Amino acid sequence: MTSAAMLSGNHGCLVGISKPTVFTGASAMFLLVYLALWKYHDINNPLLASASSLTGDETRAAISLQDNIIEEPEQITSCDPPVNVTTFKNESVPVIYFVTPTYARSVQMAELTRLGQTLSSVPALHWILVEDAPKCNPAVGKLLRRLGIPFTHLASAMPSAYKKLKNPPRGVSNRRAALQWIRSNVKQGVLYFGDDDNSYDLRLFDEIRDTRNISMFPVGLVGDYAVSAPVVYDGKVVGFYDSWPAGRRFAVDMAGFAVNIKLLHQFPNATFVYKVGFEEDSFLQEIVTDVGFIEAKAANCTQILVWHTRTVQVPMAMLQPPTLIIEDTSISGLLHALDENKLASFSTSRGKPSSVHYLTDV
Repeated sequence: MTSAAMLSGNHGCLVGISKPTVFTGASAMFLLVYLALWKYHDINNPLLASASSLTGDETRAAISLQDNIIEEPEQITSCDPPVNVTTFKNESVPVIYFVTPTYARSVQMAELTRLGQTLSSVPALHWILVEDAPKCNPAVGKLLRRLGIPFTHLASAMPSAYKKLKNPPRGVSNRRAALQWIRSNVKQGVLYFGDDDNSYDLRLFDEIRDTRNISMFPVGLVGDYAVSAPVVYDGKVVGFYDSWPAGRRFAVDMAGFAVNIKLLHQFPNATFVYKVGFEEDSFLQEIVTDVGFIEAKAANCTQILVWHTRTVQVPMAMLQPPTLIIEDTSISGLLHALDENKLASFSTSRGKPSSVHYLTDV
């Protein structure tokens, strides 16, 4: 070796060799041990291992996110008196704790109404709804009480440092808050993370209710493959069919797994990282110590019982209220409902003029 040579680790750690060098004896052994330990460090650190599979700007963004933002404990607000989690009619049936992050937007109440009416058909289910806000929206609480589903209503806003990112990790603070609540209040049952805009086949709940450790199943309408799904061989999960592996050990969607709460209690520090795309993998790497106890659901992961649907986001309307309003009509209550549900805001000086067309005008 007559010219300068470089040895490079997975993270660009360089060792320069400026003159002919022969590694023998103790120095060769030292080098081999060093490289082996470095590789082991990469594989066993889920954040670095995931980031090392990315390239260019993705790698720098993934690592800098962890380096530059200091995590602070979530600020959690409990919005309604908690429901007694043991007051279900048949306590021999495992309770499903359905965690849903949500945030204020024009379609929020429509999404929650649709999801809530689905969940109202599921027996032995406790809905943990966590808003991304400093405090809870009274309209959301009103909906929860009207639906009659046992629920816990919390608020936990995303830390301000993450809101400045181009792609903020939405839903992480909400799920972390739900984990804290469960660890403090629930001893047994099944944990499932369900987004407010997903669509659910009622058979999914029958599938996951008997989860012994952790169960997995396909999610439709995800990525370029139109599905994210475990691959099953001889009844065991051996891989994942997902269009964005990104170095993740568990390439699954948030809606594609359920966890027995007794297993969750065995790992009191397991949580989600604030890194878009790696939330599920970070959590699962903490609690899945043996891939052999992953249970394949939905006919050995050949059926799709949950879909990652999305509603088109409708901008909130800015309106000027009608100038001609006949007293005691419904219009004032209707305008209040528009404002309460974040469908429109009103100003007397700006926005699109609105008007009422009375039958007497025709």
